[in-house]
Amino acid sequence: MAKAEDFINMKIELIPVIEITNYDQDVPTPPSGPYWEFPDEWENYHISTNIKAGLSELLKSYSKASSFYRVNEISDADLLKIAKKEIDSQINKEEEIYQLYTSFYGGYILKIDDENKYFPQCCGKLGDIEAWEDLFDEDYSFFYMGHPSPKIEKSENKIIFDFLNSEIQENFAPPILEDRIEIDKDLLRIAVENAKTELNNFALQLIKINELENLQIPDIHKILIYGIEE
Repeated sequence: MAKAEDFINMKIELIPVIEITNYDQDVPTPPSGPYWEFPDEWENYHISTNIKAGLSELLKSYSKASSFYRVNEISDADLLKIAKKEIDSQINKEEEIYQLYTSFYGGYILKIDDENKYFPQCCGKLGDIEAWEDLFDEDYSFFYMGHPSPKIEKSENKIIFDFLNSEIQENFAPPILEDRIEIDKDLLRIAVENAKTELNNFALQLIKINELENLQIPDIHKILIYGIEE
């Protein structure tokens, strides 16, 4: 169990990332996996598929071989192509779907003392920032950042992520080395606010692209970042 003094010098960051994949491109997938065990092969694969999809060589994943990209490291040119692909995947006039309805896939990487501890899981989205904000609501204990998601425990000064007793018993990817992670509540709150600032800058970038490229997507920044409540 963590002691109070363990939190004094703890550095907490919450990194907003979106998932970028181009599996539809005619590039053979590496024969071995998972990506964190064969990083060179998967890093080369993602770079090759991104380039073939029209993205730049300068687009680098947040961590080697992963498909997550930090939002503040994506250029306007790359974001335009990524946004257009997302628009095409959501809007389907034949099925009478005429507007965007959900946020980018991805989420938030929990980084503690410069070490990446917890990555977004399957079906995680950028709109999951609300789940991180809800951690500070004492009457709310559900947490979701894709599946599986950790069980949450709260005390007056800390929040505990229980990865062993998650509601959905699936393997976390990449694996999480600790069964439980305890974080000072105030430090996590600051990390969440910093992540929201980064999202605000990302929103301005989406607004600019929408206007300059005449995409004509109402509230593109609100939907692709936060989604629409059902």
